[in-house]
Amino acid sequence: MLHKLDEIPITTTAEQVIEKLLLDDADDIDFVTFLYENAKSVAKPKVLYRESFVESVDKNRVVINGFEFTSEVLAMNLKDIHRVYAYVCTCGTEVDLWSKNEKDYVASLWLDMIKQMFHADASVFFREHIKKTFGADKISSVNPGSGNAENWPLSQQVTLFKMIGGVEDEIGVTLTDSHLMVPLKSTSGLLFASESEFVNCALCGRVNCKGRRVDFDETLYKKAFEGSA
Repeated sequence: MLHKLDEIPITTTAEQVIEKLLLDDADDIDFVTFLYENAKSVAKPKVLYRESFVESVDKNRVVINGFEFTSEVLAMNLKDIHRVYAYVCTCGTEVDLWSKNEKDYVASLWLDMIKQMFHADASVFFREHIKKTFGADKISSVNPGSGNAENWPLSQQVTLFKMIGGVEDEIGVTLTDSHLMVPLKSTSGLLFASESEFVNCALCGRVNCKGRRVDFDETLYKKAFEGSA
């Protein structure tokens, strides 16, 4: 069944944006506050998701709702999972289109951060929604293109969008020829209940990634790609 969440509250504050941007100049703080307030007034973050069922799992092949995905990481995570929630989460086309009117380079970078934080608000809201609606305790996710390229190839985002269905019509998110999402401040993937939380970063070897949430786990990497425990 397809579900849309489009009444998502923005919980990010101007103070949090200022702290994230490490601003201390009074004029910069005033301007970012102005940008934030205007962005918030037009922003409508959204999530589209489909409750889906895992039909088969092999070493590097997973079939969900009749759609085939190839990924050793996906297979490792879903081998004992029967139900997943395929989703696209976005900051929203409204704020993204509005932000393109800004021609100043630095201001555009600040707006990118604001949109990213609005997207994060939607992501947290979605996770809590799944927990409450379906009685899940711990939630994990796997995402095409996240972490190392081989984890789950970004190109399979095309199949994921087809499986969800109606993504562009329902929430306005599209894919470019290189499989990137527009708006850029969007994510797609599979959410699922699990005893232990899986984070894509654990299988990513990029040392200096600013978005890293957990350390690289060599043991888990070998389990995923070399078949060893």
